[in-house]
Amino acid sequence: MKNERKKDTPEQFPSVVNLLAESYNPHVRCGAAMALGLACAGTGNREAIAVLEPMLNDAVNYVRQGVLIASALICIQHTEATCPKVKMFREHYMKVISDKHDDIMAKFGAILAHGILDAGGRNVTVSLLTRSGQTDTMSVVGLLVFTQFWYWFPFSLFLSLAFSPTCLVTLNQDLKMPNVDYISNAPPSVFAYPPALVDKKEEKKEKVETAILSTTAKQKKRDLEKKGEKTDEPTAMETDLDEKKTTNATTTTTVDDDTKSKKDIDDKDKATSIEKKDDSTVPSNKKEKEPDSEILHNPTRVVKAQQRLLSLPKGSRYQTIKDITHAGIILVKDTQTNEPETLVELAKAGGPTKEEDLPEPPPPEPFEYRDE
Repeated sequence: MKNERKKDTPEQFPSVVNLLAESYNPHVRCGAAMALGLACAGTGNREAIAVLEPMLNDAVNYVRQGVLIASALICIQHTEATCPKVKMFREHYMKVISDKHDDIMAKFGAILAHGILDAGGRNVTVSLLTRSGQTDTMSVVGLLVFTQFWYWFPFSLFLSLAFSPTCLVTLNQDLKMPNVDYISNAPPSVFAYPPALVDKKEEKKEKVETAILSTTAKQKKRDLEKKGEKTDEPTAMETDLDEKKTTNATTTTTVDDDTKSKKDIDDKDKATSIEKKDDSTVPSNKKEKEPDSEILHNPTRVVKAQQRLLSLPKGSRYQTIKDITHAGIILVKDTQTNEPETLVELAKAGGPTKEEDLPEPPPPEPFEYRDE
């Protein structure tokens, strides 16, 4: 009998490592966390997250570092709809990074974890397998060297070898991109990009003027009298009292005028309130219901969990040679060869462009160098 290859089942791995995550040895706990992150990378496995979550407050710094990195590997390219703990992890990363009193090892792990979640502009994922299910040697080597960052931190850059793009690009027989539409049978918010970070604006506190008590003003006056330096100028407290008396006198004269004007305003308000009641009977505009599907255009971003929900619209001009749920680069066959084909316009790449031939700058004037 031929040996049948077993299916890869990362869902069973958390039950294997569960006891090791509770070990008394911190090195074993850190290794269990990293093993969970590598085995369940990009899956958003809830059992794996349930094992890692209590370890976020571990007493050992390098254990927390491993937990932070492992949680990011598991939650990469997941939203709150597919993995509810993503928001909590993001907030925890920012809390550790901004905390001045936290250990530098935990901060390094939080910075790496935050970068892993947003890797490749949130357009790549970590995967140890190819699209056909075979082991990806490049990814295995990249993760192997990445786990040695504790020895030399530049080894962390090898993680980029394990990234694979999550996209769908269809090409015709000339290897050009035609205008093709796809249907994603899920609400747009389920697989959308996470919202951008918003900087919190700090409110400036206004300075409050110090109050001058009446006792202090009297005491200053007594001190001046004792010294024989009597002044005819009133003190600050006296001027305040005089101002209050004048304001009270002016307000009493204006009360009668205000009462008359208030009566006129009340009559007008009653008439306008009746009109508002009639307008309030009209129902307010409610939030529009989110559609159950979304139309994507070639080329597009398609995350791993979204691949099985893809389909071509009915009556589509193009037919895929391979199943569209495989995503990646797929060849299509044109069923209407008699009609002209529209291709996707390529956008100009950003960055510096080739400069025109300019005259070379003149050489510097001759000088003498003196070593003093």
